[in-house]
Amino acid sequence: MPAAMSRPTFYVPPDPRLARLARRGRLFSLATLAVLVLLVAGGLGLWLRPEWVVATVVPRIGVAGYPITLGTTERAIGCAISAVPLAILGYGLFQVHLIFRDFGRGEIISEALSRRLERFGGAVMLQALLSPLAAAALSVTLTVGNPEGERLLAVTFSSYDVVAILVGLLLIGIGTVLREAARIARENAGFI
Repeated sequence: MPAAMSRPTFYVPPDPRLARLARRGRLFSLATLAVLVLLVAGGLGLWLRPEWVVATVVPRIGVAGYPITLGTTERAIGCAISAVPLAILGYGLFQVHLIFRDFGRGEIISEALSRRLERFGGAVMLQALLSPLAAAALSVTLTVGNPEGERLLAVTFSSYDVVAILVGLLLIGIGTVLREAARIARENAGFI
């Protein structure tokens, strides 16, 4: 099956603005891929050194100032817990990479783009919903070795989480509207 038939896309003839979008799309595609790798590697790699965990994770999960245990087991469990939201973030950023890649190819209105935008929105929303759960699990993991009475279950929820949920919903909505625009563009292209 020809590529044009397997992937319906509304292609707009090149003009200077679209050529600029295509150049930026290729650049942003590579940049997004680099950011994805750095964020995931950095998010998991910080569990290698206890001082990195103390500097970055401990304040974020609400256990700063409390005694914590950072043995190999606690760091391995912490890394596994962190891997879940990082995997969701990585999936979302990979969708953004694909969106920019398609822009670099001159594809600006397509059903594939709408699906990717919806997936990115879903990843943003899911990551924001899981963030407080992951932080709570990390607070338990890092304080479970403390004597009784000094163990913590810290639940954190920030305005960032609320905004991320709303942004995720917005992106899902825009993706849905874009899917309809792609359908209309495809129908109109059939009349020409």
